[in-house]
Order: sequence, then structure tokens, then C-alpha cells
Amino acid sequence: MNLTAKLDKVERQVADLDLRRIIESPLLDIVIGVGLFLLALDRLGAFLGYLNALQVLAAGLATLPHILRRRIPLVVVALTALGALGLMLFGDGNVFGLSAPVYASGVLSAYTVFRQTSRGTSWLLYGVVIVPFLLVVWNRFPFVAMSLPLSWAAALAAAAFLADVRRSRTEVRQAQADNLEALREQAAMGERARIAREMHDVVAHSISLIAVRAEAAPYTLKDLPDPVRTEFAEIATSARETLGEMRRLLGVLRADSGAETVLAPLPGLERVRELIEGHGGDVDLDIVGEERPLPQAVDLSAYRIVQECLANARAHAPGARVSVELAYQPNLLSIRVADDGPGPASDASGGHGLIGMRERALALGGWFSAERGPNGGFLVHAGLPTE
Repeated sequence: MNLTAKLDKVERQVADLDLRRIIESPLLDIVIGVGLFLLALDRLGAFLGYLNALQVLAAGLATLPHILRRRIPLVVVALTALGALGLMLFGDGNVFGLSAPVYASGVLSAYTVFRQTSRGTSWLLYGVVIVPFLLVVWNRFPFVAMSLPLSWAAALAAAAFLADVRRSRTEVRQAQADNLEALREQAAMGERARIAREMHDVVAHSISLIAVRAEAAPYTLKDLPDPVRTEFAEIATSARETLGEMRRLLGVLRADSGAETVLAPLPGLERVRELIEGHGGDVDLDIVGEERPLPQAVDLSAYRIVQECLANARAHAPGARVSVELAYQPNLLSIRVADDGPGPASDASGGHGLIGMRERALALGGWFSAERGPNGGFLVHAGLPTE
């Protein structure tokens, strides 16, 4: 494995690592809460030279509630403030100022409250509750230097600002996700309209044959009873009416999608070799099983899927070698297209081409998958029922 391949593997592993799950894990909150508590005891013991039960209790109230800050953030903030006041009451006032774990616990708990409330509520909470509380503390404990409540106010303001920034980023990501979902749905609807137009041509041909044969039957079959002639006439009439309804439906689809009428004959797998020759790269075609005529809808969809796979390979993996496998099974046509390119991007969420291929396969009652290949690259696998 060369250096480029190793770096690509490491990059994929980092991309697959869900840091958000780790950061938001309850176990991490437990570790941080216990760690802050032990650090607070160490700092207090080093400064005072001794610890009593009230100081240990106050340190616990100021730090250990961090474990539950995501579940009951308001209660945790209240307990943290109570613990900080206890440290001021039962120890040297400067101890509170020197205890970084208390700062960390208070700021993290306040950040969680800010994060879980609306933008207006968080800043209202800061201005109406937190700032007056710090002023009361400063007036109640004259030995506390003015720098202490000011530093707390600055730290909590920073926490509110960071929560506001993260909230804004979350809103932007949500808006982007909603917009992407709308684009996907629009692409899917457009592709369904295109599929419907092509299926119309397939079905219209068959219905036209039914109508023609039903009309010709009384002339080619001699001595038909009158009821049979009437039945053939009704079949021909129904076929013509059905054909007319389909054409009207097709007109609505074309009007909605703005598509122009295409008069060229619909392609099928008989043209797949021509398609591969026009790809302009290395393509291996493997036919498994005995080739046989397929229903026109299956034939057309298979051709479109191979066509889209080759187009994707040209766009996203230029120069890559592509292998196309068509496996004729008793009741299924299996299509497998793979390349040895860089594979899907870590943030890939499915393009319009993949949407179209999936829609075609599902419309025929088949299945479709698109993923990284077992040896790298990109792999598309589809199955189209033939009966």
C-alpha cells in the first residue's frame, strides 16, 4: 500500500469517526464532572493546607452536578452557584477565585442552558438573572475583589456568545439540509416524469398493437359470430381510449417539467456496446448467462442505468477503469457497474443521477444500491425483475 492509499484510508477513518457522539456522550460528562471535583479538591487542599467536610461538600456541589448538565441544566446551574457560594462562606474568599474547576463547571453548565434556550431567552437570562446575581455576591461578600464578578460576567457572556454562534450554525445547517432535501425531491419528481414519458412510449406501443389486432381480427378470421365481432370492436375502442388518456397524461407531465417531445426511438441493451465505445475510457463488459429479449421497460431502464453510471465515472473518476456486468438470471437482470476511482466523497449524499437510477429500479419492482466498492472505487448494483 503506497503513501497516497494510506493517507486516503486514514482520511476515511477520520471522516467516519462520529466526534459529536463522543462529545455528547453521558460518559464524557461523568468523566469531566468527577475530574473537576478531584481537581477542585486538589486546588483547595494545596491552597489551604487542609479540607473540612463543608468545603468538600461545597466543592462537590460546584462540580459534580456537571454529570447531569444536559438533562437538568437549570438545576445544575443552581447547584453550581450554591456550591460556589459555599466555598466563599466556608473557606478563604480568594479560594473561589483561584479554583479553575469551579469556573469550568459554571461556564459549561451555563453554556448548556444558553444552548437549550432560544437566542432571546438566553440573553434575557444573562442580563436579568446572572449579572444581578454576581452584583449581589460582590455586595454581600466585601472581601471578594471586583475582578471576580467581572471575570465571571465575561466568561458567562462568552458562553452565551458561543451558544449563540453554535445555534446559528445549527440553523444554517438545518436550512441547508431542508434545501438539499427539497432539491432531491424536485430531482426525483423530474426523473419520475422522465421515466413516465419513456414508459408511456413503451406501453403505448403495446396498446397500439392491441387496438390494431382487435380491429384486424374480424377481417383475418372468417365466420366470426356477431358477439365475437362486437367484443373485438369493444377491445379496439377501449385500447384507443386508453391510448388517448395516456397521451393526455403525458401532455400534463411535459407541461409540468417543461420537457420537449423526443421522437427518437427508445434505446435498449442492444446499444450498450455502442454506449461503451463512446465512453472514451477503459470499460470491460461482461455478459453472464444467455442474452435474451427483455421486456421493453426493463431493457430501457437497464440501458439508462448503465448510461448514467458511465456518465458518473467520466465526471467523478476521469481515467478510472470501469467494469460493467450484465447477468441474465431466470427472473432477473442484474446490473453491476464498478470503477477503480477515488470512490464516494465522505460527505456524499447522493446526486441526481443516483436518484434517477434508484427511481427506475424501484418503478419496476427491483432494487438498487450505490456504495464504495470492496476494493475502493464506486459500485452500483441494481436488480430488475424480468417477469
